[in-house]
Amino acid sequence: MDRLEILCFAGTYALALAVELSRVVLRGSLRWYVGVGLMLLGWLVQTAYLGNLAYTSGNALPVTPFESVMALSWVVALIGLYLAARWPKQVAVGFFTLPVVLGLIAGAAWFIPRGPVPAGWRDATAFWGTIHGVFLLAGAVCACLAFAAGLMYMAQMRMLKSKSIKKHGFSLPSLEQSERVNRGAVTAAFPLLTAGLLIGMLLSAVELNRGASHGVPWNDPKVLSALGMWLVFAVLLHARTRPSMRGRAVMKLTFAAFAFLVFTWVGVEALRLPSAHGPIREARAGGEP
Repeated sequence: MDRLEILCFAGTYALALAVELSRVVLRGSLRWYVGVGLMLLGWLVQTAYLGNLAYTSGNALPVTPFESVMALSWVVALIGLYLAARWPKQVAVGFFTLPVVLGLIAGAAWFIPRGPVPAGWRDATAFWGTIHGVFLLAGAVCACLAFAAGLMYMAQMRMLKSKSIKKHGFSLPSLEQSERVNRGAVTAAFPLLTAGLLIGMLLSAVELNRGASHGVPWNDPKVLSALGMWLVFAVLLHARTRPSMRGRAVMKLTFAAFAFLVFTWVGVEALRLPSAHGPIREARAGGEP
C-alpha cells in the first residue's frame, strides 16, 4: 500500500514531465496550465502523504533516510512550482526540476531500506545540515549572478548617458539583457535562500528544544543578518512587479541584498562577533579564545 501511495504522486509528477517534454510539438498556454496543474496536484498528494507519515511516526521532522529524501524531493518540487509560476511560460522549468524530484522519490522508495534507523541517522541532523548548506550556497550563487548583472546594468547606463560606449574597447550587455539576467537570478535565489533558512531554523529549534549546547539562538548575529538578507530579497522580488521600481532602484536593492549576503557569510567571522554558528563556534569549542 505504501508504494502504491508513492506511485500516485510520482506518477503525477511523471505526467507533468511528459507535458513539459511535449513542448517540442505543442504550443500555446494550455500546455503550461496542464503541466503546472499536474505539478501542483502531485505536490499536494505528496504533502498529504508526508503529513500522514509524520502523524503515524510521531516525528514532526524527518528522521530516517527514507523520510529525509522524500522530504527533500517535496522541497525541490515546491521550488520548481514557484519558479514555474514566476518565470515566463516559455521557460522549461519542469524539464530540469521534475527529473530531480522523480530521481529522489525513486531512490527513496526502491533503494533506501525502511527498517531500523541507523545510528548515524538517529536525528538526521547531519543530512539536513548538509541540505541547509547546499540550498544556501545555491542561493548565494544566484545572488552573486544578480549582483554582477546589476553592475553591468549600472555601467551600461552610465556609458549610454556619457555616450562613451565606443571609447572603451569592449561592449556590455544591453540594459534589457542585464535586467533579464538580474530578474531570473533574483527569482531563483529567493526560494533557495528561503528553503535553506527555514531548514536551518527548524534544525536549530529542534536542537534548542532538546537542550543541546550547540543550538543556534534566534538572536545570533548570523541569524539576524540572514533574516535581514531574506527581507531585502523579498522586497526586491516585490519591487520587480512594480513599474515604478524598475531599473536603477531595483539594482540598488540588489546591491543591498548582496551586502547582507556578504556580511552573513564572511562579515560576522571577520568582525569576530559572538556567533554560535560557523568557524568561531568551532574554534571556541576547541578551546581557542
